[in-house]
Amino acid sequence: MRDLRGIFGLAGRSALVTGGGSGLGQAIAEGFTQFGARVAVVDVDAAAAEAAVREIDDSGGEAVAIACDVSNPEQVDAAVAGAIGRFGRLDILVANAGIGSRSPAERMSFEQWQRVIDINLTGVWLFDQAVGRHMIDAGTRGSIINMASVSGQVGITTGNANYAASKGGVIALTRLLAIEWAKHGVRVNAISPTHIRTPLVAKAMESNPDMARYFLGNIPLGRLGEPEDIVGAAVYLASDASALVTGHILNVDGGHTAV
Repeated sequence: MRDLRGIFGLAGRSALVTGGGSGLGQAIAEGFTQFGARVAVVDVDAAAAEAAVREIDDSGGEAVAIACDVSNPEQVDAAVAGAIGRFGRLDILVANAGIGSRSPAERMSFEQWQRVIDINLTGVWLFDQAVGRHMIDAGTRGSIINMASVSGQVGITTGNANYAASKGGVIALTRLLAIEWAKHGVRVNAISPTHIRTPLVAKAMESNPDMARYFLGNIPLGRLGEPEDIVGAAVYLASDASALVTGHILNVDGGHTAV
């Protein structure tokens, strides 16, 4: 019988995680290092990225902090080049960085719309393209993981037209790139979480009980997600355990999209 216990291992692999200084990105970066990967922690907040790297270093992992605005093509190219320069290659990308800016659709400003699209969709595209190009040129059978959301699949609370559009775009982009890059052995998948208990979400729920009831009322398992709930999905999609999986949108949503 073959020993399959190592198929989730990431030893010898190098990853880049955007938005890695906090929340989901930080949890994924920490999880990857515990499974053996080296990680470039990319974040617009340089101090947050450096703090996340210190935690990884203190736990015996290997990581490097890179400051980057994911909507800036020159900074994206520099971040990818910096990670490759440090590790020699990139095997895994998690395009996770994202923001929200809520407003009723009829009152949403163009600036609100554009900034969310720039970060959540264009930022994913820029990193997918830069890392995908590297993987293709290097002959790396890599794994690209984009961070989508249930909001790209089902309607959620008022005020999220920009966010929902950006995440729907991420889902479409993921499927297209999976088909286009399959011939190169580069897999492209997405994780689609429900509402996750980040500091911003927790604060909003504390100040608005109706929001808390709405969130929980749409999650059959009856709780918000925690950043750690995303780590297993990310490790699975990054590892050989998912070697035949591409173009897939993995819902980590407590049943939200089944309602």
